[in-house]
Amino acid sequence: MDQKLKMKDITQLTGVSKSTVLYHLSLGLLPEPIKTAKNTASYPASYLKIIPAIRFLQEHMHWPLAVIKQLIDSIGFENFSVERALHDYETFMKPHQSGDREAVYSKKDLGAASNLVLDEVSELETRGLLLSLVGESYYYEDLLAANAYKKLKDSGIGFSEVEGLSGSIKELARQAHELFHEKTDALGWESEQEISLAMREELQTVFEYLISKYVQGIYRREKS
Repeated sequence: MDQKLKMKDITQLTGVSKSTVLYHLSLGLLPEPIKTAKNTASYPASYLKIIPAIRFLQEHMHWPLAVIKQLIDSIGFENFSVERALHDYETFMKPHQSGDREAVYSKKDLGAASNLVLDEVSELETRGLLLSLVGESYYYEDLLAANAYKKLKDSGIGFSEVEGLSGSIKELARQAHELFHEKTDALGWESEQEISLAMREELQTVFEYLISKYVQGIYRREKS
């Protein structure tokens, strides 16, 4: 049975204040306590693991709570740890870099950098063509996509037409996800790390290679 703790136990054992615990709880970073009376509650022992992990990721990795919240939602309270958070961020959430460029853009900044008006950025978000997976922050890869959408629109190819192609890409992502589970469901978390990294890095290379070759093949057949 899960050990239940009082608030004073949590603060003493983790070194954080009561207000910090309650703030994390309000953001969904901690599992809900069990009310034992009108003004008292008991707290899961998992707080003693989750709170230090949150502190480490904030202080050493400089991650905002919005990023940590997404990782907790994905991993789950019982399995959350620094090691698992670092692995999942690196594999599924870390923006792809281009050289040394690691700028972070707000929605407004992204629009300004790509010459898109805010309404156009919002439309891209609504159509699922511009995806912020980390709070409301955008990265260099998002700017590259925004620049591409702008150039396509200026060439007469609207956002709605690009959206029509995204269904096939979503299906490809779904199939890749199923392949990942097929290969990892029987493995422990440590054993699946190598496969999950390959899914992110190597499959992306393969996808880009194949679509380039397929498009080249179509052009050649049209010319022949």
